[in-house]
Amino acid sequence: MAALPTTRTTTLPQALRILRHRLLLPLLLRRGSLPALLERLDAEATAAAGGPSPGEAPLRGQAVESLVAGLMRPLRFWRTTCLWRSLAGYGALRAAGADVRFLIGVRVDGAGELEAHAWLERGGRPSLGAPHAQEGYRVAFAWPADPANLPRRTEGRVDGIRPSDEAVLTELKDGTGVLLHLGSRHYYTLNRTGVLLWKLLTQGAARDAAGLAQAIAAAFPGAEPAAVRGDVDALLAELAAERLVALPG
Repeated sequence: MAALPTTRTTTLPQALRILRHRLLLPLLLRRGSLPALLERLDAEATAAAGGPSPGEAPLRGQAVESLVAGLMRPLRFWRTTCLWRSLAGYGALRAAGADVRFLIGVRVDGAGELEAHAWLERGGRPSLGAPHAQEGYRVAFAWPADPANLPRRTEGRVDGIRPSDEAVLTELKDGTGVLLHLGSRHYYTLNRTGVLLWKLLTQGAARDAAGLAQAIAAAFPGAEPAAVRGDVDALLAELAAERLVALPG
C-alpha cells in the first residue's frame, strides 16, 4: 500500500505567538496607533526564523487560519473581537510567509446604525472573518496600504485648520461618509456637507472656517450663507474635540 502523503502543520511556536498576541494586543494598541501596531507585527514576522517554501505557503496559511480561529474564539471570561482576531491572524500569517492583508470595513445596517468589522484577505481571497459581499461593508482601511490611500501628511500646511494625519474618510453610497481615526480606533459619521468639508480640508482648497463656508455655500445653491457658516463652525468644533482636526491658535 502506498504511503499517504504527509504535510507540515502549524508548529507550537506559532500557537504560542497567537496566544501572546491575544494577551498583548489590547495593551499595545492602547499605547499607539493601528498603523504602528501593524508595522510592529510586520517587523516581528520578518524577524521570525524559517519561512515556508513558495509552494508551502497556502497549505500552512490554511493551518494557521484554523489555529487562529480556535485560539481567538470568545471565551466566557476572556472575550475577544474581530479586531483582535484579525490582528493576531495577520501577525501569525505574516510569520508563516503568507501574502495577507488586514482590512477594516464600515456599513450602515438596516436600522441606520454604523457598524465596523475587521477581517483578512490571503492571496487576494477572503480569509479569516471575511464578510459576505451582500453584507455591504466598504473598506475604510487596509494594510499593507496603497500609498495613494494613506492619510495625507500636513507638512507645509501648518497655517489654518489642519486635518489629522491619522483620520481616513470612507464615502458611502448615499453620499455620506465615515471618518476612522487610526489612533483611537473610533469612527464618526459625516453627512454630505461634512464629507465635502473634509475633502476641502484635505485637498487644501480651504484653510479656514470662512473659506470652507464659502465653498460649501457655492456647492449648495439656495443655502443661507450665515446658516452655512454656523454649521461649519459647529462641525469644526466637534471634529476638533475628537482630535480629527487642529484649529489655529
